[in-house]
Amino acid sequence: MPPAPKRKEFPTEAADHQAKKKKHGNEGKWKTPHHHSKTAALIGGSVTPGDVGIWVTCARGQEQKAAREVTTLFEEYAEMLYGVKAEPDDIAENGDQGDVEALVRRELEAMKPMKTADSRLFTPIKMNVDCLLFVKTKPPVVPTEFVRRICQDAKAACGDPRKMRSRYVNRFTPVTLVGKATEQGIADVAREVLAPWFDLSGKKTPALPLESDEKPESVWDHARSEAALRDGGNRGSGADNAVETEKETASPSEGSQRPPSSSFAIRASVRNQSILKRDNVIHQIAGMINDDRHRVNLTAPDKVILVDVYQNVCGISVVEGDWDDLKRYNLSELYNPSSHRTES
Repeated sequence: MPPAPKRKEFPTEAADHQAKKKKHGNEGKWKTPHHHSKTAALIGGSVTPGDVGIWVTCARGQEQKAAREVTTLFEEYAEMLYGVKAEPDDIAENGDQGDVEALVRRELEAMKPMKTADSRLFTPIKMNVDCLLFVKTKPPVVPTEFVRRICQDAKAACGDPRKMRSRYVNRFTPVTLVGKATEQGIADVAREVLAPWFDLSGKKTPALPLESDEKPESVWDHARSEAALRDGGNRGSGADNAVETEKETASPSEGSQRPPSSSFAIRASVRNQSILKRDNVIHQIAGMINDDRHRVNLTAPDKVILVDVYQNVCGISVVEGDWDDLKRYNLSELYNPSSHRTES
């Protein structure tokens, strides 16, 4: 005789817990399409070649709060620097809670997430690692100038808790252009980003073997000294050399005025990437720059070239030489009075 079918089992405590969790997954709050699209735009999408923006590091596990915090901070500075005011996200801010027609109209507009995301000046994107965000920016925002101004104000507000604007954000790294994380991709992005600041006609001094305790800039200086001694009899001396050097600096290159001579340092960071190595990236970019006109200075450079390689993308920017004085754009250190006392 076949066994009788079992009666339906009574839900266990674990199953009951799962049912309750599913029922109250939104914390008991009713969410409209407007709220869903707002959340998706806050930490959605990916970083692709051609993007412009700012890398943001934050406290571990606080990426969502840091995204909201940095968006509010950036929107305030965008209004102050560029006169661009962000559209309010909440209906109550416009006083339309009693206008049913306006409520319906706003909800219909919120059902178009692509249009809403494209119109935003800042779009935070959470990466698939802890403590890292990328904020895409749109014109008129210039990431290098924008971040520098925020850090200058943070340094001026050091020690005044009323002027602190962040709690979860740590470091900013502006990105003038994003490209592919390949040797060719880095070369393409570097040519476009560095062209306004540097003569990219390549190294002019001969390559010399490096000693273990010798820095690259000292080797290049040594090579220049040797070249000057070799050519001393042909070039003349004193004022003639000065006049000739001045003419070379002022002369245009290929119909356009060459960038002014300046010193530089390259600061590279490679994360979650096993193919490209940090030293190789630095040498590749340094090899593009005319070192007769732009000398390496690791202690007090005129310009700092920031290179960030993350997985399959790389970002490059050129910032002012006060990057180190501004704590490498670390907002939490700029707000900390003790970090400034150790300096002095």
